[in-house]
Amino acid sequence: MSRGAKAAVATLIALPMFVVLISLGVWQLQRLEVKEQFIAQRERGFGAEAIELPARDGNLQGLAWRRISVKGRFDHANEFHLWSLREGPGYEVLTPLVRTDSAAGQVVLVDRGWVPVERKLIATRAEGAPAGDVTLNGFVRIDLDARSAVTPTNEPDKNIWFTVDYAAMGTVSGHFLRPFVVVADATPNPGGLPIGTATPPSVPNRHLEYAITWFSLAAVFAFIYGLSLRRQFAAPAPNV
Repeated sequence: MSRGAKAAVATLIALPMFVVLISLGVWQLQRLEVKEQFIAQRERGFGAEAIELPARDGNLQGLAWRRISVKGRFDHANEFHLWSLREGPGYEVLTPLVRTDSAAGQVVLVDRGWVPVERKLIATRAEGAPAGDVTLNGFVRIDLDARSAVTPTNEPDKNIWFTVDYAAMGTVSGHFLRPFVVVADATPNPGGLPIGTATPPSVPNRHLEYAITWFSLAAVFAFIYGLSLRRQFAAPAPNV
């Protein structure tokens, strides 16, 4: 095979690999833009002045991460336990709140905070289950019903949940639940449990790092390929 033919074959093999590496870098830059927009939305929402929880769901995206206040009565008999590693193995306690404010009668799920595995049952922390009207401060999340390919299946019969399922939880509790969760702030509960959340969870954002890695690999690959061609054409032609 001639040098030209060898170079053509090498190029046909190397070019798709180079294109794939560049494409992966561009994809990470696109993901970086989306992630930065998401982080900016969180910062705007959480940084804005707290408002009373709206009575309608017309703009759920605009409500995400907003700091809010809401008044109502907890239905402790129908609390749900969402698996969480926030403070170690345990659960986020999600409790229906029947509103008694300007949207009286509406029911929202409230993430009252984290409890360890051994304190899952409300009987082990009864002092942290207030009766009567409460005024709650926190922020809104609309993403807790998201699932991935590796998310375990919810176990309603054991009251163990890995994602929020508003329809299933509504069936179990007998409430029509609005499609978001109010996350209670870090105001201490009697007895210390559940443990509320002071700020939204951190969001990893390493897409720029990943993009630089893919582009660097593409540059190294191109350099090695070019060097190989140079050596091949610089070498003396074989005797015929």
